[in-house]
Amino acid sequence: MEAVETGKDKVKKICEVLRKETLEPALQEAEGIVGEANGKAEAILEQAKAKAQMMIQEAEKDIEKRQGIFQASLKQGARQSIEWLKQEIEEKILRQNLYEQIVNATQSEEVVGNLIKAIIEAVEDEGLATELSAVIPASIEPRSINELLGKDLLDKLKEKSVIVGPMKGGIEIKLHKDKVTIDLTEKALLDLLTRFVRKDFHDYFFASQ
Repeated sequence: MEAVETGKDKVKKICEVLRKETLEPALQEAEGIVGEANGKAEAILEQAKAKAQMMIQEAEKDIEKRQGIFQASLKQGARQSIEWLKQEIEEKILRQNLYEQIVNATQSEEVVGNLIKAIIEAVEDEGLATELSAVIPASIEPRSINELLGKDLLDKLKEKSVIVGPMKGGIEIKLHKDKVTIDLTEKALLDLLTRFVRKDFHDYFFASQ
């Protein structure tokens, strides 16, 4: 005698059929999709890591390059600053002090008179027959120098006297025939002396550089 199939059994069979024919294939397909997605996700993640690493390396190179440029700029700036300071020190300490000393020394009536005498005698020794003019600083009274030179030397001057010029110290001797000026003013003497003392000055002040 066959067992009577109840409604509950029929529902169970239908559910079993649905599970085998629909749900299980769907689950298998879903697992495959998930697995594939996981694989793709891992690949994408690896690519992202590689790209991020590359970007980090490029950023590090860029930073290193910028730091190199910055360091080079700093060094260049430091060198230029040192050179500027050297020039300022030389100008303030060497040239200005030396200039003041030269001016003070070459405003002396005795010094100016001796310079004129020496140059006139040197011109004569060289056999340069020419009219001369002697120019002195305005700070010195021409009459005082004329007295120091005496009549014989004054007669050798075109004006029979020294004349006043714009210099602060020293003298100028003009040889009119040859159109030559012997410049022993304070500025010319400063340039001359600076060339001689600059090396010793640098050795003393900048020896550690």
